[in-house]
Amino acid sequence: MIFKTLMTAFIILSLFSFINAQKKELIISDFENKPNTTSWWRDNPQVKFLYDENKADQVNKKSKACLHVRWDSIPNNRTLTWFADLKADTFAVDGMEKKWNAFKEKTWMSFWCKAGEGDTLMLHYLVLSKGHKSKWGSTKMIPLTSKKWTFAKVKFADLQYENWGAVKAEFDLKTDAVKCFEVGLRLGYTSQKGFVEGWFDNIKLTNYEPLE
Repeated sequence: MIFKTLMTAFIILSLFSFINAQKKELIISDFENKPNTTSWWRDNPQVKFLYDENKADQVNKKSKACLHVRWDSIPNNRTLTWFADLKADTFAVDGMEKKWNAFKEKTWMSFWCKAGEGDTLMLHYLVLSKGHKSKWGSTKMIPLTSKKWTFAKVKFADLQYENWGAVKAEFDLKTDAVKCFEVGLRLGYTSQKGFVEGWFDNIKLTNYEPLE
């Protein structure tokens, strides 16, 4: 009886270890190293990518810096403008195509985020092919209104998409063709202060549903 119990425990532990061994994650940016943002896409020069090192603004005590995105001098009638985006470009890092085999249709993107006082940012998820000729945009946007850090996560295979690409192609995450994933930042509503802003940290891709 004792042997049978020990064998059962061993099998459970082995299975648990196997499952954990299959979990993969790619840290896109925790912003601790302050990557150069000069070439990052933005709608206009008034959109700024800044690094916030204020201790009170960090998502946790371990964090030293987070990304602060701010759009100044917003003109009228620009609601839902896609003014910036945060990319998880799987083509930008050497060896990524090989690692992609552990992700595919299981790909999740997660990050921490918060909005400025009185602001609403619309999070709009997008998948692009290599070379960005084919594009698939989610049919739904997610409003970000909280002034407190909020954990956002999405499984790309679960979204419904519109085909935005110059080269039309079926959406498929099961193939070996790696993709570029991003979340677009669109203007929802801004307060009378005249600018809109948001904070972001710990952007990563995983092949499992991430916890906070």
